Amino acid sequence: MQRSKAPMKTTFCATLILAAATVQVLAATVYPDATGDFTPEGFGYLDITSVEVDNDDTTLSFRINLADNPLAVDWAKYLIGLDTAAGGNTTGPDAWGKPISMSIGGMDYFIGSWMNFGTGAEVRVWDGSAWNTVSGSGITVTTDSSSVTLALPFSVLNLNLGDTFRFDVYTTSDGNSVLDAAGSTAPLTWNNNPYDSGENVLSYTLVPEPTLAALLLVGGALWCGWRSRRARGCAA
Repeated sequence: MQRSKAPMKTTFCATLILAAATVQVLAATVYPDATGDFTPEGFGYLDITSVEVDNDDTTLSFRINLADNPLAVDWAKYLIGLDTAAGGNTTGPDAWGKPISMSIGGMDYFIGSWMNFGTGAEVRVWDGSAWNTVSGSGITVTTDSSSVTLALPFSVLNLNLGDTFRFDVYTTSDGNSVLDAAGSTAPLTWNNNPYDSGENVLSYTLVPEPTLAALLLVGGALWCGWRSRRARGCAA
């Protein structure tokens, strides 16, 4: 009499699915922000709707989603303050002299981007008394009809896989302070007032990319699930 192989297959699939459940598949983390918290109408390119943060084994990216086209004008600017280690600038101003601070934790790195002169960006680091430009940062700027993406090697920020950092994202323009912040839904208008991210910061952990073996585990688990559903369908 031939023994049924079904129990062995069931055990194999159950083990595969359990192993796949432990695999962390890399996906961007989305941080939503209220739409319309920059209150003047007609300036959607200053109104953050969400921020998507992602990484691979070397690169960290911030996709700043907006309520309108960032290239609708050439004077909008998009900034990121990062708290990556103990210390940092807790009182401001930021690297561009704007009254922006991170009083809890301190701002260690500053990313500033602009939409004029073909778009561009720079990275600066706080040395304890002044902001210094990080040369050769490798930062890139890409845009579409409703977003700005800033990407750079995370080694530039002295970060490694597994590290967690805190950050905030701001929109601004010449002569203004923060016009919208990803970490806060408080309504803002044109102003040059001091802005402190304080406790209203976001947090992200750099996650390693899944290995080929891990991806095969996930694929095998999906196959087992399909096979199980197919078998139940045939039995019905």
